[in-house]
Amino acid sequence: MTSKIHYLILALLLVAGFLVRLYKIENPVADWHSWRQADTSAVTRNYVKYGVDLLYPRYDDFSDVSGHGLFNPLGFRFVEFPVFNLLHFGLFSLGSIFYGTLEFWGRMTSILAALGSSIFLFLIVRRQVSAIAGLLSAAFYLLLPFNIYFTRVILPDPLMVTLFLAALYFHLSNHKLLTLIFGALAILVKPLAIFFLLPIYLKDFRLGLIMLAPFGAWRLWSYRHPEGIPASLWLLNGNKIRFRPAFFQWIFGTRIGILILGKWGLWPFLHGFFVQNSYFSLWTVGALVYLFTFATGNVQHDYYQTPIMPIISVFLGLGTVKLWAMHDTYLKNWLHRFILIFSLACMFLFAWYDIRGLYQVNNWAMVHAGVAVDRLTPKDSVVVAPYGGDTAFLYQTNRPGFPFMTMPIKDMIDRYSADYYVSLTLDGGTKDIMNKYIVIEEKPEYVIVKLEEPIRP
Repeated sequence: MTSKIHYLILALLLVAGFLVRLYKIENPVADWHSWRQADTSAVTRNYVKYGVDLLYPRYDDFSDVSGHGLFNPLGFRFVEFPVFNLLHFGLFSLGSIFYGTLEFWGRMTSILAALGSSIFLFLIVRRQVSAIAGLLSAAFYLLLPFNIYFTRVILPDPLMVTLFLAALYFHLSNHKLLTLIFGALAILVKPLAIFFLLPIYLKDFRLGLIMLAPFGAWRLWSYRHPEGIPASLWLLNGNKIRFRPAFFQWIFGTRIGILILGKWGLWPFLHGFFVQNSYFSLWTVGALVYLFTFATGNVQHDYYQTPIMPIISVFLGLGTVKLWAMHDTYLKNWLHRFILIFSLACMFLFAWYDIRGLYQVNNWAMVHAGVAVDRLTPKDSVVVAPYGGDTAFLYQTNRPGFPFMTMPIKDMIDRYSADYYVSLTLDGGTKDIMNKYIVIEEKPEYVIVKLEEPIRP
């Protein structure tokens, strides 16, 4: 096939990858991992409300996330440098004139990043192996059900993947400046990108050190406000699961074997894994070191497997090429090809069966209550929205505040000027608050209380 045909096929794959990611794209931020999506989207929403300030990203949670008893009444969020939020803000500012909500454009930011990742993945594999292997790798990256979901979420991870793939490609192309720019941005978006830039570090360590400089500056700046830095050391091995049987079962059995490869994809994956290629071997080492380093994070959060999806897609592509051309005789050749096609079809179907539940809205009552709070309360209100510490409910209210009761309600009023309390359950604590303060709306799904004592006769 000619290069024009290759690019035509890639274009068709990009269209298919885009269309499948539109599934339930208008959902509220209340599906799987909504708490983390809500925190990311809240930073962009505050840019829309108060203006863009990259050095002081803010979200809606005022509670102590540092683990050191430091409350955060200004809502600082010093995690990743807000490159994703800047792009999200830009797309929303331009695109919402014609169509879409902030959440729609947040998901679209990740979708466009995923399309960019597939292009760089094609270019890298084409350079290392062949155009056919590159197209297959891009196809798997775009169409694996696990990756479809986790590259249409409002999270910075898909963008990080795009940036480190761009850095790897430009490094292969000997463009040092572009390698430096994209590598530094990848690390700024999420420092775990370092593991996947291993081929660059081994070949040009000085360049790798320079790529770290912007991230180092950002971390030094962040330490000025420790109340805005969430505790994160537990992600390494907080539950002591690293190298235990449960770790291997969760990561290599459930996540990679079932959710990503749908069991049936293990056959082409392993054939690709054992294809000798030193470049992809380095990539594999980086991915494994990442999995073992952030052991607890990878077990507890399945979106942590987002950065290993490119190398998994590569091995599927290499394995498919190898199996397609394995035998010389006509009968064995087509028998193998039939089994390969059948296995890949089963991989997609069974993986989709396990992934489809992630799109479901977990609690519509939370969404309805949030709409009511946004309708009934002043825009500058501080809200207490208990939801087990999950900020998804607080995000739905479009108000800053607290996602759980950090102290007695009277203290929250006095110390942090809490204005309203909203609850999805009529437990004893909620009933006590309802009895003492003014109930402004009560529905079977929720209750909203103005934290002001009524004038009693």
